[in-house]
Amino acid sequence: MVQLDEDPLWLDRLRRASAVPLARRSWGQAVTGSLGRLRGGLTLLDSPVACPPAELIGCVRSLSLLNPTVVSTRRDGLEVCALLHAGAFNVLDRDESPGVLAARLGADLRWLRRSRWPAAAGARPATAAPSYRTQALLLEVLCSLRGPVCCHDIRRLLGTPASPMSLPALRARIQRLRPYLASNGLICRRSGRWGAEMISVHHFEGAAGRAA
Repeated sequence: MVQLDEDPLWLDRLRRASAVPLARRSWGQAVTGSLGRLRGGLTLLDSPVACPPAELIGCVRSLSLLNPTVVSTRRDGLEVCALLHAGAFNVLDRDESPGVLAARLGADLRWLRRSRWPAAAGARPATAAPSYRTQALLLEVLCSLRGPVCCHDIRRLLGTPASPMSLPALRARIQRLRPYLASNGLICRRSGRWGAEMISVHHFEGAAGRAA
């Protein structure tokens, strides 16, 4: 789980009530720890202190590129629908009892494992990944994209919510990954939009058929 602000007492109570193992991770640990793993687990994103909705929504969009993400936060004044629209697997009220929260997390995890949730499968590159860890992570993210995403969502993953990777650095990394993408029959396209870029990955013409 990732806590935007530390709350060890809350986490300790939740751990005692839960049959599901919960390990606190920093943002970077949660991101890089997903590299090369089957995506059958959940990421719990906990927001103890009310943060700007746009910030929390942005974190959800980024983490959901890696794993289904459950948000636990105080619901007062929060747009739950906006978090779900951003890709949250579920939104929980962190002020509920630890037993209730643990039961809901367990139910979410069981449902995820029984269903064929798209993010649980996670497409991985068919060829060898780059040796540089963040490049391998970026390649995995790009290969698993199912539609256009804003560059900000990827830049948070490769940096932090407070200090995302710069857009020029992201562009350079994507450029260096072009041979790896091509070997998987893929091409990355970028389109400018309101001071940002939308990033999408597409099959070469005929590549999808050859891969099948």
